[in-house]
Amino acid sequence: MKNLTPAFANEFATPELRRSVVGMWAGQIAVTGFVAGHACLPNLWLHLGWLLIAGVTALFCTEWTPYLRRWQADAGALSVVSFLLWMTLRSCSQIPFMPDSMLGEIMRGMVGTGLLMMFCMLVWQQAQSRESLNVMGWVAGITSALAALISIVLSYFVLPSHAAGERLTNLLVHGGLNPVCTGLIFGFAALWLAALMDHESTPLPRRLAWVAIALLHFAAFLSGSRGAMLALACGHAVLLSAHGWRRGRLAIGVFLLTGALYFTSAPLFARIAQWRSEPAAVTASAPGITDHFQKAVERGDNSRLDIYRAGLHAMDNHWLGTGQWGVCGIWQCELQAKRSIMMMSHLHSAFLSTFVHGGIIGAVLLLMALGFGIKRACRLAVQGDATWISLLAFGCGGLLFDGEALTSLATAPRFEGLLFWLPLTVALARGSTMSRSAENTF
Repeated sequence: MKNLTPAFANEFATPELRRSVVGMWAGQIAVTGFVAGHACLPNLWLHLGWLLIAGVTALFCTEWTPYLRRWQADAGALSVVSFLLWMTLRSCSQIPFMPDSMLGEIMRGMVGTGLLMMFCMLVWQQAQSRESLNVMGWVAGITSALAALISIVLSYFVLPSHAAGERLTNLLVHGGLNPVCTGLIFGFAALWLAALMDHESTPLPRRLAWVAIALLHFAAFLSGSRGAMLALACGHAVLLSAHGWRRGRLAIGVFLLTGALYFTSAPLFARIAQWRSEPAAVTASAPGITDHFQKAVERGDNSRLDIYRAGLHAMDNHWLGTGQWGVCGIWQCELQAKRSIMMMSHLHSAFLSTFVHGGIIGAVLLLMALGFGIKRACRLAVQGDATWISLLAFGCGGLLFDGEALTSLATAPRFEGLLFWLPLTVALARGSTMSRSAENTF
């Protein structure tokens, strides 16, 4: 063994091997930082900049020839490439007819699509190691839990501009991330951690994780996002179906208990508000016990049906769609008379948006990629890893009534890459019958 050690050291010291190791580490840093950054990086520039800088390093240091050969023979990978290629070409065909003011939107779209393709490549690379995926899930989960704890404490107990019981926003991002984005990101992290607990046997990490899971579930409910609640219900239903009651009862129990706590917490938040207020400023009437439920019902559909109707009416060719860039004004014209929704800049449904912008062809290509992903995620669940089918169910449930586009990372909500492309790409990479590494590293 002593004679082999120097030879191994010399081999490890070769430039090719060093470059490969740097590529794997850079890819891990790029993807993990980007995924966890949804909960803690304060703005678009830092979030996408992290992925760009570390991702370019990983792309440069990685030998992609084996991956390219595999992708050429992989129907799932080809379906993703076909979808992104169609949506981009369809949108580029309108550029000569756009006004000059849309140049910024075009550049943003092209950069966002390029970043999305790089993200999918790096996720596919990291998916070959289950250890890398576990690290990613733990970092995202704990980071999100810390962001949730800080936001709850500051919003409900410290900052005078916030009130106890208001819809929770992640104060680490944009100084107050949209409640819908907050709920979906925290809920996704909670479900991911819950799925990881199926393979964690060490007592201390398990206890820490379940505390984080309960906190993230409650934070997702505190956001008041019905999309996050629907996504959590979809994800937990699939996780319970895959695990069975004996293995899945703890996760579904946390989900149900935190939901019940949220919907009955109005009197508690009323007391917190009274404690924070001066006696003279305390209102005579406290919120009722069904206050959170009533607020959710009173919001109705938030004008989504009007937005969806306007988007569909803007299509003059149902096969080709409208394209993605510079067409917002077409469907916004129908909303100008409605002051509450005239400023909506996207269609608030990632799947409907794909149909409007890409037509029937774009929708079919998306469904093909999703179909391959679901099939392979189910294959992984049969093998014992239900993480990706449950996260994919969460993403589809959340994006059904939210999201801007599935072809860019530079969207307004910025969560499509996390909710949809991360679980889909991992499922395609690890669930393929051509992938031996999925078995070797599982």
